[in-house]
Amino acid sequence: MARKTVPAGVCAFCEREVAAAGMTKHLATCAARQAAIDKAEASKRKPQPLYHLVVRDAVDGTYWLHLEVAGSATLQDLDVYLRAIWVDCCGHISHFVFGTTRYQELIDGFFALGDQKSITTKAVDVLRAGLKGKYEYDFGSPTELKIEVIAERTGKPLTTKPVTLLARNLMPAQVCVECGEPATHICMQCYYEQGEPGCYLCAAHARTHGCTLYGGPKRRYNSPRTGRCKYDGPAKPPYS
Repeated sequence: MARKTVPAGVCAFCEREVAAAGMTKHLATCAARQAAIDKAEASKRKPQPLYHLVVRDAVDGTYWLHLEVAGSATLQDLDVYLRAIWVDCCGHISHFVFGTTRYQELIDGFFALGDQKSITTKAVDVLRAGLKGKYEYDFGSPTELKIEVIAERTGKPLTTKPVTLLARNLMPAQVCVECGEPATHICMQCYYEQGEPGCYLCAAHARTHGCTLYGGPKRRYNSPRTGRCKYDGPAKPPYS
């Protein structure tokens, strides 16, 4: 199977389109981002550790985000953000894993077993530059993400929100298997039965496609959750 081309993305500060492989370097030198940092430093917000995260889908990295998470934030704040921008469909259970420790919601009346901690743990008590981990949403029809902390700085947060979007991928380009027009839908029945590259369809051919399992073709979104369960797109920004 040919490796997918990872799409470029857009910097949230200067709105420049940058290749996925070059986004980290761009953000380190982006004048518009530095201006935002300078503005934040002049604010009355309190300085704290700030963590630069890259989040990718675990399949092939087609979907990716650059985020900055405040040290005072909790992993639950990050969970809320990832649900809103990428994965939430029916309020399924989720968890993070860093090292051998799982962070998830702990049900009242039960104690954490083994290396299990509450998702309300603060970011400053978990994250550090170089740390890698994962996030999983919905254990029945899961969407798994890879997380890497690529940098850490001390300063005042760019916004009053616990998580700030630095950059994200552009919508991956796909064409209809029937006519070659831009694809707006995907058939998950074909995907599960045939595997990659999957069955992408334009709106017209999605209406006439014969597969009925999983509710027929689903609309595509710029999200690794596309086509799964009842996912119908992200919430409106700022996501947290």
